[in-house]
Amino acid sequence: MTRDSKESGLRRWSRRKQESAQEAPAAEQAIPIDTEPSLGTTAPIETEAESRPALTDADMPPIESLNENSDYSGFMSEGVSDELRNLALRKLFKAPVFNIRDGLDEYDEDYTYFEKLGDIVTCDMKHHIEMKEQREREALALEAEQEIEDEIEVVEAIDEETDDELEEIEDSEGEETLEDQPEIMADTDLNPAIKQELKHE
Repeated sequence: MTRDSKESGLRRWSRRKQESAQEAPAAEQAIPIDTEPSLGTTAPIETEAESRPALTDADMPPIESLNENSDYSGFMSEGVSDELRNLALRKLFKAPVFNIRDGLDEYDEDYTYFEKLGDIVTCDMKHHIEMKEQREREALALEAEQEIEDEIEVVEAIDEETDDELEEIEDSEGEETLEDQPEIMADTDLNPAIKQELKHE
């Protein structure tokens, strides 16, 4: 049997891991590392930067004349003041190309305008309409009951007044008969014919 078949899976994995760790430093040493920078590439850049004069606020174009196609690189110069640089950047980022919404933000939509429902009546609206009609019916029923009670009170008051008037009339008639009775008695004393009729009665 071979060496790999005799080893268990865990030992084989451990051995291969150690071998790969030993091979990695050797591979790194084989790669040549240029510690010295090439003078041919960096020297011209340094000379160009040194030969170019630093731009100031006076060299910059007016902010009002800038648009999205203007060159804003001059405003990044060290000689330009922070205030002028910020104004230029503000002008740049107000351009339409930087203000395109992807429609994924929650605040992109206009929530101040609501589409009219038209003839659509929801269940909640139907419930409110039914409740309003029920309250109106109850109010009308209460008004009708109140009117009936008022009429009954008026009729009772009229009946009481008529009863009082009838009692007053009866009392007055009784008093009149009592007042007339002595005169009748006096007349009977004078007239024997009336006295005789009263006896027959």
